Formats: sequence, C-alpha cells, structure tokens
Amino acid sequence: MPKETFLNLSTEKKEWMDLILLDNFYNQPISQVKVSQIVTDMQMSRGAFYKYFDDLDDAYLYIVKKYAMIIHIDIQRYINRYKEDYFYGLQQYLIWCSQMDQSTPYWKAIYLLTTTSSQPVFKRVPMNQSGQILKDWQAVLDLNHFDIFTIDEALSFLYFSMELVMRSLSDFIINDWQTEELIKDFQFKSKWLKNGLKKHV
Repeated sequence: MPKETFLNLSTEKKEWMDLILLDNFYNQPISQVKVSQIVTDMQMSRGAFYKYFDDLDDAYLYIVKKYAMIIHIDIQRYINRYKEDYFYGLQQYLIWCSQMDQSTPYWKAIYLLTTTSSQPVFKRVPMNQSGQILKDWQAVLDLNHFDIFTIDEALSFLYFSMELVMRSLSDFIINDWQTEELIKDFQFKSKWLKNGLKKHV
C-alpha cells in the first residue's frame, strides 16, 4: 500500500498521480514499466517516488486495487438499477463499457484489470455479514428467485458475478469484438447459468 506521505496528499494531487500511474501500467507488462518514466511524467525526482511507494510493485498493486474497487461498485450499481433482472443489469453494464471512448481513464482501468495476473487483486475482502451491501445483494437474489440462501453462498456469487463481467470484457478486448458480438457471447453464458446444460426430456 502507498506510504502515509502519499495518503496525506491533497485529493487533486493523488488523482493526478493516479492517472499517470494508470497511463504507465495499463497497456504493458509491469516488467516493461520504468520508474524513470513515471517520475518524468510526474515531474518529480526518483527519490520522491520512493517517499510515496515502496517500489514499482507497490504502486502497481495500489492502482489496480483502486480501480478494481471502482469497477466492482459500478457493476453492483447496474445490478441494483435492474434488480429484478440480474442478467439484464450485467448486460447493460457490458454495453456501456463496450461503447466507451477507449482513451478514457475508465476504459484504461478495464484494460488493466482484464490483463493483470496480480493475485492480491483477486483476494476477497472481508465484508460485514450484517451490513447493508450484503442485505441489498440478498434482496436482488431473492427478487430473481435464485436458489441461494446462505450469506457465504451469496458472497461467493457476488464475486462470481464480478468475474463473469471481467471475463466477458476480456473476451471483448482479446477478440476485438463489436458490442453485438460481446452481448451475443454474454447471452450464451447467461443461458447456461439460467437453464443449465442438460436437455429437458
């Protein structure tokens, strides 16, 4: 995590530095990213960078975790907007992402998250089992008549939902699809989840 000196910066300066980190990390392996380029972009000394972060990996993990949280919140927002049709909510989020200007920081964050292999990013964050987030999520599951009754299973399905969206966006990027191709593929996945794979006899 960033050092206290970074956390104590003004919101404006942190956001400015975040965008520079994102620009450096999003479309190349971390092995190709240079601290020298980051500090040049930030117009600071190399020593100043190490006042804010332990090393390059620390800065990378920070920026990936930050945008993972933003994107996960937005996925939940779309699910809640169309709470009576869970799959339609996910589909609307995918459509929104697929039609986004690919020069925006949000798109760059999507690109970064669909290509990262950083294991700590996928580590599940402990959640208050009596908190409002899980209560709202359980309400969505109930509205959709999903056969999920325990908190543990509901939480697991929440993370599965995030992975489903990110996998679909990864396929969209890798295959250079148009929106229609992304949605067609997502609807296959939705059908398998809703109806299963066995033929009805």
